[in-house]
Amino acid sequence: MFKDLENETDVQKILNEMEENHQEDRKNNPLRYSDDKESSMEITIKPEALDTSVLKEGEGSKQYRPKIFENYIGQPQAKDQIQTEITGCQENNEPFPHTFLSAPAGHGKTLLAEIIGGMLNKKVVITTGGELKSEQQFVDKIVECDGGIIIIDEANRLNKRVGFFMLPVIEKFELNDKSLKPFTIIFCTTHKGDISKDLDALIQRCDLDLELNHYNIDEIVTILKQYKEKQYPNKEVPEDIYVAVANNCKFTPRLARRLLRKYIFTYDWERVKRNNKIILDGLNETDIKVLKYLNKFDKGLGKNTISNYLKVKPQTYEHEIEPYLVYKEFIIVSSRRKITDEGREFLKCLK
Repeated sequence: MFKDLENETDVQKILNEMEENHQEDRKNNPLRYSDDKESSMEITIKPEALDTSVLKEGEGSKQYRPKIFENYIGQPQAKDQIQTEITGCQENNEPFPHTFLSAPAGHGKTLLAEIIGGMLNKKVVITTGGELKSEQQFVDKIVECDGGIIIIDEANRLNKRVGFFMLPVIEKFELNDKSLKPFTIIFCTTHKGDISKDLDALIQRCDLDLELNHYNIDEIVTILKQYKEKQYPNKEVPEDIYVAVANNCKFTPRLARRLLRKYIFTYDWERVKRNNKIILDGLNETDIKVLKYLNKFDKGLGKNTISNYLKVKPQTYEHEIEPYLVYKEFIIVSSRRKITDEGREFLKCLK
């Protein structure tokens, strides 16, 4: 484009004008640009820049979700620690501590975080690690929460640069020599190992580190009955169906509610199991496929080999398929994955 210009001075003049125009556009339209030096061409669209004026007002979700501590079933140890912190902070006029909350998918992490916000009577702002692409977006959340709670779901996806920027801010409540109104961050993740590898310092800034336990049969049945009464009060569900669902939901409340809902829609438990490919004790066709594959190799296999066999991503296998097999003690995990004697006995039961 510069071939018709007379000399290098003219070329440099054009380049300077282009850079000035670019900087002026950045100044006038800051929402278009990211400050990520590693990706100078990345464009970040902030939520505030979205035009939602044409959206019609609706009723929101009608699915029942507990809103108070008493209706949140299970997790007695976590609830006791939370209640202790709330009481102590209120008595000593301290902000609720930054919290790191980890648990398998579907165990109620975000729900518990929202209930904490309600108990503290604080404004709750919810975002995800993947959404916080710049330091400015994190600052915007601080402004939005106004001394309340920022819930960062999928915290394992948090950008390292943004995470490092957070460290002194959440520790001292200061930014650019300006003191901030104290606020609380609740990090939620199913993949604690992923975040601790790069941003372990963030976890260390959390005075409350909670890891939710697996639910038991009685807790799942209680959750199901509560859900049925609130969501489908006019429907009848036999006691044996509650137990059957609890035994086949991998002890995961979200999956339990989903299976119960499907039963209420069909009143055919065998059909529900068939459509969800459940074989026995919550294990589905994919789980059985993993066990049968591992049973062929006494020395075990790596997660990449197993995920290639299943045609899924290694992260999908490691975080969505493997945990329940480990919990059932059907496989053990070290440098390789190996089937256990319990896993082999389970396969024999299927025959």
